[in-house]
Amino acid sequence: MLRFLGFNLVAALSLTALVACGSDDGEEDGRGSATFTAWGEEFIEEGIPAEELEDGWTVKFDQFLISLSGISVHDRAGKGSELEGNWLLDLTQPGPHELGSLELTAKAWPLVGYAIRPVTSKTELHESATDEALQLMQDGSYSVYVSGTATNGDETKSFAWGFTNGTEYSDCVAEIDGKEVEGIIVPNGGDEKVQLTIHGDHFFYDDLASAGAVPRFTALAAADANGDGEVTLEELDAVALVEIEEGTYGTGSASHIDDLGAFVRALTRSIGHFRGEGHCVETAR
Repeated sequence: MLRFLGFNLVAALSLTALVACGSDDGEEDGRGSATFTAWGEEFIEEGIPAEELEDGWTVKFDQFLISLSGISVHDRAGKGSELEGNWLLDLTQPGPHELGSLELTAKAWPLVGYAIRPVTSKTELHESATDEALQLMQDGSYSVYVSGTATNGDETKSFAWGFTNGTEYSDCVAEIDGKEVEGIIVPNGGDEKVQLTIHGDHFFYDDLASAGAVPRFTALAAADANGDGEVTLEELDAVALVEIEEGTYGTGSASHIDDLGAFVRALTRSIGHFRGEGHCVETAR
């Protein structure tokens, strides 16, 4: 296990990535770099306020553990580099969190991707997370683990959900200065800052496919069948989507998603974004 230690480790990772995967195209002039960070924004660090949820609930995360890997940059000819490493982060800690840098030819790199995958024995512990968090993730073979509380008036529900599914994000596109930009543009002699943005509010969306999906918590709260104040994934598994009265809980073209547990697991694939509101192609792994 390696603990993230800043510049020296970043430099080592960058060198390793270039040695292991090869330099992008062997050109010597016109060089720059791309530095990658991960951030959960204010919703994960500070909480989701009532005005952001359709039904007036608030959500506060105690932990938001995520395993990131597979950061890659390529052109359409297949040349490029990958930032080797698999990091466990807790995005409730103030960010953005630096992951590492790649040295690249100064030009446009339209194909950028990354992945959320279950932790392994080689997962590196980022300074934002703890040894206990890594052990928890390894014990459950989790890719994502979230815990926290939701509150509406005098009612409070807690949750602690671990997910084992993986997602690859490819062909990432962001909007910069009003224009859609595929991937990144590395400046000559400069460093391009590239943020992998994680959206915590997506765990509570009420539709898998509709652009009009909104975050809600009422159906999740009602799933607490034993009334102990904790909403478990097993309790969500017992709630049929057709029984939910508030929200659409549509699944689009997704098949075999009939209950609220499967629905929330499917929502995990939508949490990965690019440079804020930018999107990537999502592939289940």
